[in-house]
Amino acid sequence: MKETIGGNLTRYRKSLHLSQEQLAEIVGITRQSINNYEKAKTLPDSKTLSALARALNITIDDLLRTESEGLPNFRFRAHASFGNNPQFAAQVLRMLETYNNLEQAVGLPSYAPESTPCHQVEGNEKRIAEIASRLRRCLGLGEAPIFNLFETVEEIGLKVLRHPFPIKDFFGLSACSAEQGAFVLVNSHNITIERQLFTLAHEIGHLICHRGEYQDTLVEEGTKEEEKAREKVANHFAGYLLLPQAEFERMYQLTTNIIRLKQHFRVSYQVILTRLAQMEVIDYAKERAKICAVYKKQHGSSLKNSMELPPAVKPEDFPENERYQQLIWQALKLGKISEMKAAELLDLTVEKLRVHRQEAEVYAIS
Repeated sequence: MKETIGGNLTRYRKSLHLSQEQLAEIVGITRQSINNYEKAKTLPDSKTLSALARALNITIDDLLRTESEGLPNFRFRAHASFGNNPQFAAQVLRMLETYNNLEQAVGLPSYAPESTPCHQVEGNEKRIAEIASRLRRCLGLGEAPIFNLFETVEEIGLKVLRHPFPIKDFFGLSACSAEQGAFVLVNSHNITIERQLFTLAHEIGHLICHRGEYQDTLVEEGTKEEEKAREKVANHFAGYLLLPQAEFERMYQLTTNIIRLKQHFRVSYQVILTRLAQMEVIDYAKERAKICAVYKKQHGSSLKNSMELPPAVKPEDFPENERYQQLIWQALKLGKISEMKAAELLDLTVEKLRVHRQEAEVYAIS
Protein backbone atom coordinates (compact mmCIF):
# COMPACT_ATOMS: atom_id res chain seq x y z
CA MET A 1 0.00 0.00 0.00
CA LYS A 2 2.82 2.44 0.86
CA GLU A 3 4.50 1.80 -2.49
CA THR A 4 1.23 2.24 -4.41
CA ILE A 5 0.36 5.54 -2.74
CA GLY A 6 3.93 6.78 -3.02
CA GLY A 7 4.18 6.01 -6.73
CA ASN A 8 0.79 7.51 -7.53
CA LEU A 9 1.47 10.61 -5.46
CA THR A 10 4.73 11.24 -7.32
CA ARG A 11 3.14 10.65 -10.73
CA TYR A 12 0.12 12.91 -10.18
CA ARG A 13 2.21 15.64 -8.54
CA LYS A 14 4.73 15.77 -11.38
CA SER A 15 1.98 15.84 -14.00
CA LEU A 16 0.82 19.14 -12.47
CA HIS A 17 4.42 20.41 -12.37
CA LEU A 18 4.25 20.84 -8.61
CA SER A 19 7.29 20.57 -6.38
CA GLN A 20 7.06 18.73 -3.08
CA GLU A 21 7.20 22.11 -1.35
CA GLN A 22 4.31 23.49 -3.40
CA LEU A 23 2.10 20.45 -2.79
CA ALA A 24 2.92 20.50 0.91
CA GLU A 25 1.91 24.17 1.12
CA ILE A 26 -1.42 23.50 -0.63
CA VAL A 27 -2.24 20.57 1.65
CA GLY A 28 -0.92 22.24 4.82
CA ILE A 29 1.78 19.75 5.76
CA THR A 30 5.59 19.70 5.58
CA ARG A 31 7.72 18.95 2.53
CA GLN A 32 9.34 16.14 4.50
CA SER A 33 5.93 14.50 4.94
CA ILE A 34 5.38 14.53 1.17
CA ASN A 35 8.86 13.10 0.66
CA ASN A 36 8.18 10.32 3.18
CA TYR A 37 4.90 9.41 1.47
CA GLU A 38 6.50 9.30 -1.98
CA LYS A 39 9.42 7.19 -0.77
CA ALA A 40 6.95 4.79 0.90
CA LYS A 41 8.39 5.45 4.35
CA THR A 42 5.08 6.46 5.95
CA LEU A 43 1.37 6.42 5.12
CA PRO A 44 -0.82 9.55 5.18
CA ASP A 45 -3.83 9.43 7.49
CA SER A 46 -7.33 9.56 5.99
CA LYS A 47 -7.65 13.34 6.40
CA THR A 48 -4.32 14.00 4.68
CA LEU A 49 -5.09 11.45 1.96
CA SER A 50 -8.33 13.30 1.18
CA ALA A 51 -6.51 16.65 1.10
CA LEU A 52 -3.84 15.26 -1.23
CA ALA A 53 -6.48 13.91 -3.62
CA ARG A 54 -8.26 17.28 -3.76
CA ALA A 55 -4.99 19.12 -4.38
CA LEU A 56 -4.13 16.78 -7.26
CA ASN A 57 -7.61 16.88 -8.88
CA ILE A 58 -8.20 13.17 -8.35
CA THR A 59 -10.02 10.88 -5.90
CA ILE A 60 -8.74 8.84 -2.98
CA ASP A 61 -9.39 5.71 -5.06
CA ASP A 62 -7.02 7.04 -7.71
CA LEU A 63 -4.26 7.25 -5.12
CA LEU A 64 -4.98 3.72 -3.91
CA ARG A 65 -5.27 2.10 -7.36
CA THR A 66 -2.29 0.13 -8.67
CA GLU A 67 -1.17 0.68 -12.27
CA SER A 68 -2.17 -2.92 -13.07
CA GLU A 69 -5.77 -1.85 -12.37
CA GLY A 70 -5.57 0.57 -15.27
CA LEU A 71 -7.78 1.24 -18.23
CA PRO A 72 -9.31 -1.87 -19.82
CA ASN A 73 -8.34 -2.50 -23.45
CA PHE A 74 -8.18 1.14 -24.46
CA ARG A 75 -7.50 2.75 -27.79
CA PHE A 76 -7.77 6.44 -28.34
CA ARG A 77 -7.03 9.21 -30.79
CA ALA A 78 -3.32 9.81 -30.21
CA HIS A 79 -2.40 12.93 -28.27
CA ALA A 80 1.09 13.74 -27.07
CA SER A 81 -0.02 15.02 -23.65
CA PHE A 82 -1.79 11.83 -22.54
CA GLY A 83 1.39 10.09 -21.47
CA ASN A 84 2.03 12.95 -19.05
CA ASN A 85 -1.59 13.38 -17.97
CA PRO A 86 -2.46 10.67 -15.43
CA GLN A 87 -5.29 12.86 -14.10
CA PHE A 88 -7.02 12.50 -17.45
CA ALA A 89 -6.53 8.72 -17.43
CA ALA A 90 -7.91 8.52 -13.89
CA GLN A 91 -10.95 10.59 -14.82
CA VAL A 92 -11.71 8.40 -17.83
CA LEU A 93 -11.39 5.26 -15.72
CA ARG A 94 -13.84 6.68 -13.16
CA MET A 95 -16.32 7.43 -15.95
CA LEU A 96 -16.01 3.90 -17.28
CA GLU A 97 -16.43 2.35 -13.85
CA THR A 98 -19.44 4.50 -13.01
CA TYR A 99 -21.22 3.72 -16.28
CA ASN A 100 -20.50 -0.01 -15.95
CA ASN A 101 -21.69 -0.06 -12.35
CA LEU A 102 -24.94 1.66 -13.31
CA GLU A 103 -25.61 -0.86 -16.08
CA GLN A 104 -24.98 -3.73 -13.70
CA ALA A 105 -27.14 -2.13 -11.00
CA VAL A 106 -30.21 -2.03 -13.27
CA GLY A 107 -29.46 -5.41 -14.85
CA LEU A 108 -28.50 -4.35 -18.38
CA PRO A 109 -26.15 -6.56 -20.42
CA SER A 110 -22.99 -5.09 -21.92
CA TYR A 111 -22.85 -4.38 -25.67
CA ALA A 112 -20.16 -4.06 -28.31
CA PRO A 113 -20.55 -3.91 -32.10
CA GLU A 114 -19.39 -6.91 -34.10
CA SER A 115 -15.67 -6.84 -34.79
CA THR A 116 -14.59 -6.85 -38.46
CA PRO A 117 -10.84 -6.21 -38.78
CA CYS A 118 -9.73 -3.80 -41.50
CA HIS A 119 -6.35 -2.09 -41.38
CA GLN A 120 -6.11 0.07 -44.49
CA VAL A 121 -8.37 1.91 -46.90
CA GLU A 122 -6.49 1.12 -50.09
CA GLY A 123 -8.18 -1.86 -51.75
CA ASN A 124 -10.87 -1.98 -49.03
CA GLU A 125 -13.11 0.97 -49.97
CA LYS A 126 -16.12 -1.21 -50.84
CA ARG A 127 -15.55 -3.42 -47.80
CA ILE A 128 -15.53 -0.42 -45.44
CA ALA A 129 -18.74 0.86 -47.05
CA GLU A 130 -20.33 -2.56 -46.50
CA ILE A 131 -19.21 -2.64 -42.85
CA ALA A 132 -20.89 0.74 -42.32
CA SER A 133 -23.98 -0.43 -44.20
CA ARG A 134 -24.19 -3.52 -41.99
CA LEU A 135 -24.19 -1.38 -38.86
CA ARG A 136 -26.87 0.86 -40.36
CA ARG A 137 -29.03 -2.22 -40.92
CA CYS A 138 -28.40 -3.29 -37.32
CA LEU A 139 -29.56 0.17 -36.22
CA GLY A 140 -32.67 -0.12 -38.41
CA LEU A 141 -31.69 2.88 -40.53
CA GLY A 142 -31.58 1.61 -44.08
CA GLU A 143 -30.44 4.50 -46.28
CA ALA A 144 -32.16 7.22 -44.24
CA PRO A 145 -30.24 10.17 -42.73
CA ILE A 146 -29.49 9.73 -39.03
CA PHE A 147 -31.44 12.26 -36.97
CA ASN A 148 -29.41 11.74 -33.78
CA LEU A 149 -26.55 9.23 -33.85
CA PHE A 150 -25.98 9.54 -30.10
CA GLU A 151 -29.52 8.45 -29.32
CA THR A 152 -29.56 5.80 -32.06
CA VAL A 153 -26.49 3.89 -30.85
CA GLU A 154 -27.43 4.28 -27.19
CA GLU A 155 -30.72 2.53 -27.92
CA ILE A 156 -28.82 -0.67 -28.80
CA GLY A 157 -26.68 -0.43 -25.66
CA LEU A 158 -23.50 1.41 -26.67
CA LYS A 159 -22.16 3.42 -23.75
CA VAL A 160 -21.61 7.02 -24.87
CA LEU A 161 -20.62 10.00 -22.76
CA ARG A 162 -20.07 13.58 -23.90
CA HIS A 163 -17.88 15.64 -21.60
CA PRO A 164 -15.97 18.94 -21.90
CA PHE A 165 -12.21 18.31 -21.80
CA PRO A 166 -10.12 21.47 -22.37
CA ILE A 167 -7.43 19.46 -24.20
CA LYS A 168 -6.26 20.85 -27.53
CA ASP A 169 -6.98 18.65 -30.58
CA PHE A 170 -8.59 15.92 -28.46
CA PHE A 171 -11.96 14.87 -29.87
CA GLY A 172 -12.71 11.47 -28.37
CA LEU A 173 -11.66 7.94 -27.48
CA SER A 174 -13.15 4.48 -27.22
CA ALA A 175 -12.73 1.44 -25.01
CA CYS A 176 -13.87 -2.16 -25.17
CA SER A 177 -13.57 -5.34 -23.16
CA ALA A 178 -15.32 -8.70 -23.19
CA GLU A 179 -16.81 -8.07 -19.75
CA GLN A 180 -17.62 -4.36 -19.96
CA GLY A 181 -18.65 -3.94 -23.58
CA ALA A 182 -17.95 -0.85 -25.65
CA PHE A 183 -17.64 2.75 -24.50
CA VAL A 184 -17.15 5.98 -26.44
CA LEU A 185 -16.15 9.28 -24.88
CA VAL A 186 -16.74 12.41 -26.97
CA ASN A 187 -15.18 15.76 -26.13
CA SER A 188 -17.77 18.57 -26.15
CA HIS A 189 -15.48 21.44 -25.13
CA ASN A 190 -15.91 24.21 -27.74
CA ILE A 191 -16.57 21.58 -30.42
CA THR A 192 -19.48 21.75 -32.85
CA ILE A 193 -22.24 19.14 -32.71
CA GLU A 194 -21.37 18.13 -36.26
CA ARG A 195 -17.79 17.38 -35.19
CA GLN A 196 -19.00 15.49 -32.12
CA LEU A 197 -21.23 13.32 -34.32
CA PHE A 198 -18.32 12.58 -36.63
CA THR A 199 -16.13 11.69 -33.63
CA LEU A 200 -18.75 9.20 -32.42
CA ALA A 201 -18.96 7.60 -35.87
CA HIS A 202 -15.15 7.61 -36.13
CA GLU A 203 -14.68 5.86 -32.78
CA ILE A 204 -17.33 3.27 -33.67
CA GLY A 205 -15.21 2.61 -36.74
CA HIS A 206 -12.22 1.91 -34.50
CA LEU A 207 -14.33 -0.36 -32.28
CA ILE A 208 -15.36 -2.43 -35.29
CA CYS A 209 -12.19 -2.41 -37.38
CA HIS A 210 -9.37 -2.22 -34.81
CA ARG A 211 -10.68 -4.04 -31.74
CA GLY A 212 -7.72 -6.42 -31.70
CA GLU A 213 -5.30 -3.51 -31.36
CA TYR A 214 -6.85 -1.99 -28.23
CA GLN A 215 -4.44 -1.80 -25.31
CA ASP A 216 -4.28 -1.30 -21.54
CA THR A 217 -2.89 2.23 -21.58
CA LEU A 218 -3.81 5.65 -22.90
CA VAL A 219 -0.33 6.01 -24.39
CA GLU A 220 -0.62 5.16 -28.09
CA GLU A 221 1.57 2.33 -29.33
CA GLY A 222 2.65 1.43 -32.86
CA THR A 223 4.25 3.47 -35.64
CA LYS A 224 2.90 6.75 -36.96
CA GLU A 225 2.24 5.05 -40.29
CA GLU A 226 0.10 2.38 -38.60
CA GLU A 227 -1.84 5.01 -36.68
CA LYS A 228 -2.41 7.08 -39.83
CA ALA A 229 -3.74 3.99 -41.60
CA ARG A 230 -6.13 3.24 -38.71
CA GLU A 231 -7.34 6.84 -38.64
CA LYS A 232 -7.96 6.78 -42.38
CA VAL A 233 -10.05 3.60 -42.08
CA ALA A 234 -12.09 5.09 -39.21
CA ASN A 235 -12.65 8.29 -41.20
CA HIS A 236 -13.88 6.33 -44.22
CA PHE A 237 -16.18 4.26 -42.04
CA ALA A 238 -17.60 7.40 -40.38
CA GLY A 239 -18.25 8.98 -43.76
CA TYR A 240 -20.19 5.97 -45.05
CA LEU A 241 -22.10 5.58 -41.78
CA LEU A 242 -23.24 9.21 -41.88
CA LEU A 243 -23.62 9.42 -45.68
CA PRO A 244 -24.92 6.15 -47.18
CA GLN A 245 -23.75 6.16 -50.78
CA ALA A 246 -27.05 5.45 -52.56
CA GLU A 247 -28.93 8.17 -50.66
CA PHE A 248 -26.07 10.62 -51.10
CA GLU A 249 -25.98 10.07 -54.85
CA ARG A 250 -29.77 10.50 -55.01
CA MET A 251 -29.64 13.78 -53.09
CA TYR A 252 -26.68 15.05 -55.10
CA GLN A 253 -28.70 14.58 -58.29
CA LEU A 254 -31.43 16.74 -56.74
CA THR A 255 -29.13 19.49 -55.45
CA THR A 256 -25.45 20.36 -55.57
CA ASN A 257 -25.90 22.96 -52.83
CA ILE A 258 -23.49 22.13 -49.98
CA ILE A 259 -25.75 23.80 -47.40
CA ARG A 260 -28.79 21.73 -48.38
CA LEU A 261 -26.78 18.52 -48.44
CA LYS A 262 -25.30 19.08 -45.00
CA GLN A 263 -28.71 20.00 -43.60
CA HIS A 264 -30.30 16.87 -45.07
CA PHE A 265 -27.67 14.53 -43.60
CA ARG A 266 -27.02 16.60 -40.43
CA VAL A 267 -23.25 16.53 -40.95
CA SER A 268 -20.50 19.10 -41.39
CA TYR A 269 -19.79 20.69 -44.74
CA GLN A 270 -16.33 19.09 -44.61
CA VAL A 271 -17.88 15.60 -44.53
CA ILE A 272 -19.84 16.51 -47.66
CA LEU A 273 -16.73 17.85 -49.40
CA THR A 274 -14.73 14.75 -48.45
CA ARG A 275 -17.32 12.42 -49.98
CA LEU A 276 -17.48 14.48 -53.18
CA ALA A 277 -13.69 14.41 -53.39
CA GLN A 278 -13.72 10.62 -52.93
CA MET A 279 -16.21 10.44 -55.81
CA GLU A 280 -13.75 12.59 -57.82
CA VAL A 281 -16.45 15.21 -58.35
CA ILE A 282 -14.45 18.06 -56.78
CA ASP A 283 -10.97 19.01 -55.65
CA TYR A 284 -11.33 19.23 -51.85
CA ALA A 285 -8.71 21.94 -51.28
CA LYS A 286 -9.98 24.19 -54.07
CA GLU A 287 -13.64 23.82 -53.07
CA ARG A 288 -12.93 24.53 -49.41
CA ALA A 289 -10.83 27.57 -50.34
CA LYS A 290 -13.75 28.88 -52.38
CA ILE A 291 -16.19 28.35 -49.50
CA CYS A 292 -13.81 30.05 -47.05
CA ALA A 293 -13.45 33.04 -49.37
CA VAL A 294 -17.24 33.43 -49.68
CA TYR A 295 -17.63 33.08 -45.90
CA LYS A 296 -15.04 35.77 -45.19
CA LYS A 297 -16.69 38.13 -47.66
CA GLN A 298 -20.10 37.59 -46.05
CA HIS A 299 -19.06 37.56 -42.39
CA GLY A 300 -15.85 39.59 -42.31
CA SER A 301 -13.94 36.81 -40.52
CA SER A 302 -12.26 33.54 -41.45
CA LEU A 303 -14.02 30.18 -41.43
CA LYS A 304 -11.68 28.27 -39.15
CA ASN A 305 -11.27 24.52 -39.37
CA SER A 306 -13.01 24.13 -35.99
CA MET A 307 -16.07 26.10 -37.14
CA GLU A 308 -19.15 24.96 -39.00
CA LEU A 309 -20.65 26.54 -42.09
CA PRO A 310 -24.02 27.99 -41.02
CA PRO A 311 -26.68 26.99 -40.40
CA ALA A 312 -25.32 24.54 -37.84
CA VAL A 313 -27.47 21.83 -36.28
CA LYS A 314 -29.24 22.88 -33.10
CA PRO A 315 -27.60 21.71 -29.84
CA GLU A 316 -31.05 21.38 -28.24
CA ASP A 317 -31.77 18.55 -30.69
CA PHE A 318 -28.88 16.62 -29.15
CA PRO A 319 -29.31 16.57 -25.35
CA GLU A 320 -26.25 15.17 -23.62
CA ASN A 321 -25.96 11.79 -21.93
CA GLU A 322 -29.66 10.88 -21.78
CA ARG A 323 -29.10 7.13 -21.40
CA TYR A 324 -26.54 7.68 -18.65
CA GLN A 325 -28.92 9.96 -16.75
CA GLN A 326 -31.79 7.49 -17.17
CA LEU A 327 -29.62 4.75 -15.68
CA ILE A 328 -28.92 6.95 -12.65
CA TRP A 329 -32.65 7.50 -12.07
CA GLN A 330 -33.38 3.79 -12.54
CA ALA A 331 -30.63 2.79 -10.11
CA LEU A 332 -32.00 5.28 -7.59
CA LYS A 333 -35.55 3.97 -8.00
CA LEU A 334 -34.34 0.39 -7.49
CA GLY A 335 -32.47 1.42 -4.35
CA LYS A 336 -29.10 0.53 -5.85
CA ILE A 337 -27.61 3.97 -5.19
CA SER A 338 -28.34 6.62 -2.57
CA GLU A 339 -29.88 10.03 -3.16
CA MET A 340 -26.52 11.59 -2.33
CA LYS A 341 -24.74 9.47 -4.96
CA ALA A 342 -27.42 10.15 -7.57
CA ALA A 343 -27.21 13.89 -6.88
CA GLU A 344 -23.43 13.77 -7.26
CA LEU A 345 -23.64 11.94 -10.60
CA LEU A 346 -26.35 14.28 -11.92
CA ASP A 347 -24.52 17.37 -10.63
CA LEU A 348 -27.52 18.40 -8.53
CA THR A 349 -28.04 19.24 -4.90
CA VAL A 350 -29.96 16.62 -2.94
CA GLU A 351 -32.80 19.14 -2.58
CA LYS A 352 -33.07 19.67 -6.35
CA LEU A 353 -32.86 15.93 -6.92
CA ARG A 354 -35.84 15.41 -4.62
CA VAL A 355 -37.82 18.08 -6.47
CA HIS A 356 -37.11 16.39 -9.82
CA ARG A 357 -38.01 13.03 -8.32
CA GLN A 358 -41.34 14.32 -7.01
CA GLU A 359 -42.18 15.90 -10.38
CA ALA A 360 -41.39 12.62 -12.16
CA GLU A 361 -43.70 10.73 -9.81
CA VAL A 362 -46.52 13.25 -10.31
CA TYR A 363 -46.41 12.94 -14.10
CA ALA A 364 -45.69 9.21 -14.23
CA ILE A 365 -48.33 7.08 -15.98
CA SER A 366 -49.60 4.47 -13.54
